[in-house]
Amino acid sequence: MSSGLARVKVVPPPWTCHYEAYVGAFHVSAKSGLPRNLAYEPLEASSAEFTEAGVWKGGMVMIQLLRYSSTPVGPYDEMILLPGNFDVPGGHGSHTRITRIYVSQRDTTFNGRKNWNIPKHIARFKYTGDFSAPPFTVQLFPDDPAVNTPFFTASLQRLAFWTPTFPFSSNVLKWLGIPNSLVQPPLPEGEPKEVLCGTDAWYKVTTSIYSPKAKLVWLDLRQPGKEADDENRHWWPGIKRWHVGLWLRDTRMDLGDPELLEV
Repeated sequence: MSSGLARVKVVPPPWTCHYEAYVGAFHVSAKSGLPRNLAYEPLEASSAEFTEAGVWKGGMVMIQLLRYSSTPVGPYDEMILLPGNFDVPGGHGSHTRITRIYVSQRDTTFNGRKNWNIPKHIARFKYTGDFSAPPFTVQLFPDDPAVNTPFFTASLQRLAFWTPTFPFSSNVLKWLGIPNSLVQPPLPEGEPKEVLCGTDAWYKVTTSIYSPKAKLVWLDLRQPGKEADDENRHWWPGIKRWHVGLWLRDTRMDLGDPELLEV
């Protein structure tokens, strides 16, 4: 074991995590094309095995903003992009996958990549306001203190009218005919390799999620500094600025061993 890896806490599955989250979604057509500069971090974009692993089918794009209070590697912040569905080689059907994801610490970066093929990278998270009490804004910056321009901005606001609080479970997705699993292709290795480890197998990852306190909110995707005619002014080309999102509090997620797929 290298001295770099020794500084990373290695924790195999299963994991139980507790967090608060905001989830926004919007539908896109496969005809619009997948914007590779948004869908992939440069490391994964350079890997044909990752980016060409099955045809992108469009569908429901989801953005998730999470603040973990308890995990096997400690607390951290996270931003997840699931850009719809992809065909999986080998006759495994069509599944969603995480193509881009940022976290605020090293331990979860290594373990997410090694355990489940989740393409985690480290970023700096800057908040204006309280994550647990909208309104607030979050900005993501590269893991380089010299860079002062965010590559992603989102604002959350409460709805102007009263909405009830309700329980949410990932089992709801199954009732709607939506799989609550991901299928993740192998990852390329990056530097430092003790953190950005590569993998060589396909994994199917199933999670169990429950929040007793879910509520609707507004998600604002206006990107500061973008002109009115810039196709990325609302981050993803061709979408509107405002989206109804889901605010999940006191959430528990159970994440077990992945299923190895032959493709």
